[in-house]
Amino acid sequence: MDNLSDDILVEIWSRVPCKVAVRCKSISKRFLSFISQANFIERFIDHHHTLLQQMKEEDHEKQYYFNFVSRGIFLILFLPTIHLSNLQTQNQLYLGPQFDPYDVTKEDPPSTRILGCSNGLLLCKKSEQDRIYYVCNPITKDYVHLPPLPPFTGQNRRDRVLEGFLCEPYYRVEGDRVKVNVNRASPRFRVVRIPCFDGTANDFLYGVTKYEFEVVVFSSETGQWSTKIVSCPSGFTQTNVWVPAVAHKGRLYFMGKTSLLVYDPFSNDGKSDTVDYPVMSYQRNVPLRCHVGVCCGNIRICGVSIVESVVPNVSFSACVCVWDLKEESGWRLVHKTYIPRQEMGNCVRPELGPVQAVELLGRGVQVRAFHPYHGDVVFFQYVHRIFVGNLKTNQFDTVGYGIHGFQSLQTISLDLPCWPTPLPFIP
Repeated sequence: MDNLSDDILVEIWSRVPCKVAVRCKSISKRFLSFISQANFIERFIDHHHTLLQQMKEEDHEKQYYFNFVSRGIFLILFLPTIHLSNLQTQNQLYLGPQFDPYDVTKEDPPSTRILGCSNGLLLCKKSEQDRIYYVCNPITKDYVHLPPLPPFTGQNRRDRVLEGFLCEPYYRVEGDRVKVNVNRASPRFRVVRIPCFDGTANDFLYGVTKYEFEVVVFSSETGQWSTKIVSCPSGFTQTNVWVPAVAHKGRLYFMGKTSLLVYDPFSNDGKSDTVDYPVMSYQRNVPLRCHVGVCCGNIRICGVSIVESVVPNVSFSACVCVWDLKEESGWRLVHKTYIPRQEMGNCVRPELGPVQAVELLGRGVQVRAFHPYHGDVVFFQYVHRIFVGNLKTNQFDTVGYGIHGFQSLQTISLDLPCWPTPLPFIP
């Protein structure tokens, strides 16, 4: 190996899985040097991006693997052949004890919450009540803590906020050419908090609408939190369901009562916009009944309504509708199908947590995640059972079991980039 030139080593090591390439930095100073160079990273990305495009064309290659990265967080991993050295080994992205403050002395210990994922980085905090954020890379295990938040204001003493995380891509693909951003040591990111709007108890029941509101933003370049006033000409109505934002194409999409709030935290114009939800039978309960994510390059929303019907001797328990947001034409219905009735004995695991009858009737089937580049595949949960459905073939299969509850189990669809995004130095 010592007799090989750097050019030959680049060709060899640009073909190994990402985790292997990252670990090889510790072999020697020479390996650290050439694996850290822009030309190696560009060659690595170019090779694996080509493999990814081929994989997307083959239905049988659109695989996914499951990892618990901490207690109560369930990751659905994609691009496994690029990142994982052993596909059969689960929990390869376990973040370690520093990310999961599990305390066996407590009856109900807090668990780490993932509040956003963007370009291979995760925004986390140790519990829902914690006020210290950190950003981590699940491949390299690197992480940075953010400085403390500014004090509470107004009616937001309980820290009820909408949260979002957006990171610039480390590299861009221009046609057939991969261009790596080598001007910065690492890309910029933003953490966004939209505090609970002020209002009376009656206002919160029906939703508080504002046309101008306060936004707290953390900038990775300055290392500081700042407060901005953002306008929304069409008005944004908050809901009492606090769901983290979805990052897509340089914007954050926050769920509201009647619409999605679209905000670019890198822009300094102080403006935002809204996109009304598609017309649904459960229009008043969209944040509870629906899931928003990204699939095949589009913002996607999937809703589930409870039905009681029997069609050719088959009993159905829920109707599933899926819409994609097209920039030129708005929402487009791409799927409508029915989920077969779930046998309770196959869905309840007493060792995973208590289940009350009111929860079963009230929640029903929940949408958990989308496949990022297979438009027919959606992941669901009913009680403890996690199952995947192909909405085109109407095939539904069990893939695992998790903690019951709308907030107790997080299921994250993690579409990793071809090369791990480096973390910036926080001033």
